[in-house]
Amino acid sequence: MLTIHGLVESRLVTAAISSAPPPEGRAVWYDLIEPSEEEDHFVEDELGIAVPTRDEMVEIEESSRLYEEGGVLYMTALVPLLSDTDTPRVTPVTFVLTADRLVTVRYERPRSFEIFRQRAERGAVVLADGRSVLIGLLETVVDRLADALERIGADIERLSSDVFLPRREREKGLEEAITAIGRSGGTLARIDSSIVSLTRLFHYLGEENRHDRLDRDGRARLATLELDARSLAEHVKSIDTRVNFLLSATLGLVGVEQNTIVKIFSVLAVVFMPPTLIASIYGMNFHAMPELDMPWGYPMALGLMLVSVGTTFAVFKWKRWL
Repeated sequence: MLTIHGLVESRLVTAAISSAPPPEGRAVWYDLIEPSEEEDHFVEDELGIAVPTRDEMVEIEESSRLYEEGGVLYMTALVPLLSDTDTPRVTPVTFVLTADRLVTVRYERPRSFEIFRQRAERGAVVLADGRSVLIGLLETVVDRLADALERIGADIERLSSDVFLPRREREKGLEEAITAIGRSGGTLARIDSSIVSLTRLFHYLGEENRHDRLDRDGRARLATLELDARSLAEHVKSIDTRVNFLLSATLGLVGVEQNTIVKIFSVLAVVFMPPTLIASIYGMNFHAMPELDMPWGYPMALGLMLVSVGTTFAVFKWKRWL
């Protein structure tokens, strides 16, 4: 789908090319979502650019993600997707910046794009051209990353408080806690990859600004974005340290509980060893055992078993092995 956004008195107006005429005012943002070949060709003919394919967007090399061609900047970054759900991930988004127009190519629907669009249509964001649209979008993406990190930090804090409670007071078992910690760690890794890709984009855009692609306000906002990205990267490291500590501590608690169970079985085996010995002795088929013919033989054997159990148990308590 292709959506063209225009500007009317610094306010964003929107029209989908497939269902409505072009927007009022000057078109500044062409948003391609899972574009068809016809939509790709339309944008290419309209702006004189080459729209990158999906395969080109997922290239690992930085030179393939950030490059300039014919005075047009092509910048691909990983943007968080579904960051406020239990199944967050990242998706590649390509930002193509011409002199004063922006083209975005994406195959998913990150919430940050919708948030920015709604704010811009209300006039809450001051826009002048495609370059200010780009900065506004990047600011919204960074805000979403910060929100996602706050949620992960809060989740880790709750898990930490729960794990270190006595076993009967825990809301989750240790196995569930390990699963939750692993899920948080995976989300954190994806957020870190997004921050790294955005940091590279900010640096590249700043370097290319030697050609005065951004105005003074844009340069100041880009510098703030770089500082925010560095702060988020440090925050990721801090949370990652807590995740690793909590995972190690939880695995240690699992080991302690398993050792406790093994200890209990070992103690029970030792406690019942003397009565087993007594029962084995009186279970032998010898005629010359006087207790077998005595009326008190059976109670005596039971009494010896009980005394041996009690004595062994008392010794264990005295040694503090229980």
